Amino acid sequence: MVLSIVVVGETGAGKSSVINLLANRSEAQVSRDVDGCTKAFTEYTIDVDSLPVHIFDTMGFSPAHTGGSSHLVPFEKAYGLICSLKDKIDLIFLCTAANRLTPATQHIYRLFDEFFFDGTVPIALIATHRERERSMEDWWDRNKKDIKKFQLGFAGHACITAERVEGSEPTPQYDRSRLAVKELLKIPSPRPDAALSHPTRPLLSRLFDAKDILVDRCGVLPADAEALVRKISAPVLRITNIVIFGETGVGKSSVINLIAEREIAEVTPDMRGCTLDCEEYRLNVDTAHLRIFDTVGLNGPTVDASNYLAAVRKAYKLINLLNRAGGVDLLLFCIRGSRLTMAQQSNYKLFHEFLCNKKVPVAIIVTHLENEDSMEDWWRRNERDFGHFKIDFVGHACVTATNRNCHLFKDKLRESRTAILGLIRQHMPQLGEPFVVDTDKWLSAFLRKMGIFIRGGKLPRRKVIMDILVQQCDVPRERAGDIVDKMELPK
Repeated sequence: MVLSIVVVGETGAGKSSVINLLANRSEAQVSRDVDGCTKAFTEYTIDVDSLPVHIFDTMGFSPAHTGGSSHLVPFEKAYGLICSLKDKIDLIFLCTAANRLTPATQHIYRLFDEFFFDGTVPIALIATHRERERSMEDWWDRNKKDIKKFQLGFAGHACITAERVEGSEPTPQYDRSRLAVKELLKIPSPRPDAALSHPTRPLLSRLFDAKDILVDRCGVLPADAEALVRKISAPVLRITNIVIFGETGVGKSSVINLIAEREIAEVTPDMRGCTLDCEEYRLNVDTAHLRIFDTVGLNGPTVDASNYLAAVRKAYKLINLLNRAGGVDLLLFCIRGSRLTMAQQSNYKLFHEFLCNKKVPVAIIVTHLENEDSMEDWWRRNERDFGHFKIDFVGHACVTATNRNCHLFKDKLRESRTAILGLIRQHMPQLGEPFVVDTDKWLSAFLRKMGIFIRGGKLPRRKVIMDILVQQCDVPRERAGDIVDKMELPK
């Protein structure tokens, strides 16, 4: 077992001294000036009581980084470190040399806990330069109320001195400090199942909230937050946004679990779910970052007025999610391996034509084919029907995603996963900019078009839809009025 630790803090907080203390020798260069010695990050491998420890010493965060965008450099360097890691991080040491808990320390905590790692990596606080305290633990006693007040969930702490005159014997304070830091190495991950197999995943998962987190929680100015998000997202952030849709019971959730190779989506055998109900899942599959929206389609070729009204709130949530995620790259149309129906044609129109304006490619996934000798046989028998129903597609996969008697269908499940991933990979290189429209314009156009599915073809009155937007979706009345005006509804 190798323990991986990232050491962070303000410039001059004693990060390098903590590394030397743990190593019990001069390993990292120490500097007290504002520029510091650590210009990006430096990796050290040390042995602590036969435990191999990888430690990453990072560039200090400090208001002294001024002029142009140079004060953003520590953020960028920290991001560069996280992207370069091949293994998960087990622990973060957050160092401070200040006598009181500072806003900077709070911001650094939230940067790593909420922005970079989404709460999946424990953070321990190390208060350095405590050699002049009557008791080094006095620092914690002075500051623990503020730590609780500001909801800083440290997994442990150590109040220490790392000062040692070279060539001399260590002082009792130094020895106690080293023992205190060694104790922190025993902190387990609070959620072992959530430990990161790929360190960038939490950041990629949360980047559409990145600016808000940086501004509201990490003390970054709005303009700086925008610049930072642009810089750190450009090299790696290309999350493929996929909407998987179809009638309830066709196996959409099972397909997602098959892709993930674990149970992340609830599979229900009954027919629960309202049209446009949506759950979002984020996956790392090999080198691909996927965001999949599991969305309930129509369960018949038409809907009654009450079902349409129930779908208004769902449509608002779905379109808002898609807009914030950056749009739609690919539609996966899930159908059961039987004869094509008018309901499936309606679902195709609802998502391909009405939601995505015919601008997003559609791939077909045919499910429940575990009893076919060759799953592809179904396609050979039924391919012509797609032309009859005017369903255009860019590719298909014939699969089983059953969670029943998995041992009997092990080979077919493996074949199915390969087919689905192949389908996604085949079209990822062709993806340009995702399809996205302003939320309000997108919603009004979608709801107007969806009205053709109402039995009798009559859209609800303006006031009814406006009340749903205001009362159930918390849309301001003036904005809701603009949305329904674009729908050209009857008064």
